[in-house]
Amino acid sequence: MNNKLSKLESIRGFAAVYVVLHHSFASGIVILGYDISFLFRFGQEAVILFFFLSGFVIQYSFLNSRDKSFKSFFLKRFLRIYIPLFIVFLTNYLILWVQHNKLPTNNLWNIIGNILMLQDNGSLKPNVICEPFLGNSPLWSLSYEWWFYILFILVSLNVKENVSNLIYAIGTISAITYLIYPNFINRELMYLIIWWIGTDIARLYIRKQKISFKSLSIPLYILGLNILILFVNIETHKRNITAIGRSPILEFRHFSFAFLCLSIAVLWQKINWIGFNQTFGLFEKIAPISFGIYISHWFLITSAHYFDFLIQNKFFLFCAYSVFCLIFSYSIEIIIYPWVKRLLNNSFA
Repeated sequence: MNNKLSKLESIRGFAAVYVVLHHSFASGIVILGYDISFLFRFGQEAVILFFFLSGFVIQYSFLNSRDKSFKSFFLKRFLRIYIPLFIVFLTNYLILWVQHNKLPTNNLWNIIGNILMLQDNGSLKPNVICEPFLGNSPLWSLSYEWWFYILFILVSLNVKENVSNLIYAIGTISAITYLIYPNFINRELMYLIIWWIGTDIARLYIRKQKISFKSLSIPLYILGLNILILFVNIETHKRNITAIGRSPILEFRHFSFAFLCLSIAVLWQKINWIGFNQTFGLFEKIAPISFGIYISHWFLITSAHYFDFLIQNKFFLFCAYSVFCLIFSYSIEIIIYPWVKRLLNNSFA
């Protein structure tokens, strides 16, 4: 992988690790008498980083692929998401069974809803269809990713001109309707704006065009416009505000961070990424198993109790859970997923 794309890998690895730290320490961590938990309260923003990266990677892979058919794209994305996910579903279920010495309760609709990628966090957003499977909170973002993939391939195969302008227009209209009645559909289309900006950056990169404030002026303008719309949403629903981590402030946070993140990336590029290797670059080795970490850490680290009877020290307990999560993630991402993928591909061939 060339040096520039390795930066994306590093950021992906960082985001995965940060989400783990967010879920583990955002509520409180004291070191040398100082509570530094505020450093880990931006897990939602880390997911926005994932959206940018995902849009870039999907577009980059698609434009460089020989087979651009719907069948090929769907099969690749389906296997990439669902093979590790089904293993995580089963492992989560078994661990809860062992921990509580009884079968976990989960209604059929919740299982179906998660398989159909309709899940989200109902405690943070209004009119959610179903909650993440067995309370595995981070799975909320998978529903967005999955439908972004489907919308991407449908639009890419059927719309040949002004594709991005169409997406940005639909997303902005969806943001306006979100003020009136927020729901699964307009929420997905609104957030598609952020993800699609990643695809635009990939297109510029492949064409060897300069990535600058000028070339990204339309995406930045659209983000700014949606920030204003979501600020109106805050003003309209002031009485419903209970925390900055919940709707209607949450959506405003997401888009504001997206604007800030994109601006910082352009500026950092201008100074040749000074300091990148010493910061984000340290997480490059984590990237190949970052998806596994993201979808499994909630029950393997954050809410885990399966080693409690062996280890009493909280620090060593966290380390033990983290090591186990790394081993598990490596197993499903590097060993099991490629093997099952090859097996299924041979079956479909």
